[in-house]
Amino acid sequence: MKARFTTEQPAVSWQPLDNGMVDVTICLNGKEVTEENQQIVEKEQYTTVTETFWEYDFHQFREKAENVNREAVEKNPEKYLEYEPQKEKTLEQKVQEQEETIRMLTSCLLEMSEAVYA
Repeated sequence: MKARFTTEQPAVSWQPLDNGMVDVTICLNGKEVTEENQQIVEKEQYTTVTETFWEYDFHQFREKAENVNREAVEKNPEKYLEYEPQKEKTLEQKVQEQEETIRMLTSCLLEMSEAVYA
């Protein structure tokens, strides 16, 4: 994705949040771009406005600070241009995992009791 800014941006911006999360912004391959646009001044009267801005390959994400390494991002930000944060498991997924664990433990307990009482 591309993004435009009025000022030059650092390659990596790292913003820790209070809840153990971090906002990471990546701006790579910046180039200064100038565009001329027509703007209406009065009825049927236009003026040409020249705008200069910085355009970047851009990605921004929020992740648990423990899941992303700041030094790694700063060293190779291009690897994180498509980074997708780890998704929290839904309640249904958590319950299903818990049920699978209970089934496995029950099976182990039955096997152990057969070995002990055989």
